[in-house]
Amino acid sequence: MAKGSFQENNRQFPRVNLDLKGVYRVLDLERNEGCAEIQNLSHGGLMFISSNILRKGDLLDMTLFCLEFEIFFNAKVVWTEQLGGIIADEYRFGIQYLRIPTMDKRYLSLIIASKYDSKT
Repeated sequence: MAKGSFQENNRQFPRVNLDLKGVYRVLDLERNEGCAEIQNLSHGGLMFISSNILRKGDLLDMTLFCLEFEIFFNAKVVWTEQLGGIIADEYRFGIQYLRIPTMDKRYLSLIIASKYDSKT
């Protein structure tokens, strides 16, 4: 389910490329739910693709699905980009974690470590 490779860059938290599914709910808005195709993640945030439009600053409740884990967290959209591919209404979003329960943070660390270790 998850394909990964470690991506070197100058970020505070190194990204791990992978392919996972997730769902999100935008807080305080009527356009409230969507599916997310997660493309990379780190200890600080993640990047996903969705067909819904989100705005910088939108607050989200998110669930990430990986094997038997469901990882829950609150996040904020920090950047958006419209993609110009086959599907016209597709967007890429960068989010920053705001709050992750302790156990879910441990699961997230396990996923990141397993993808990082597979490339070193």
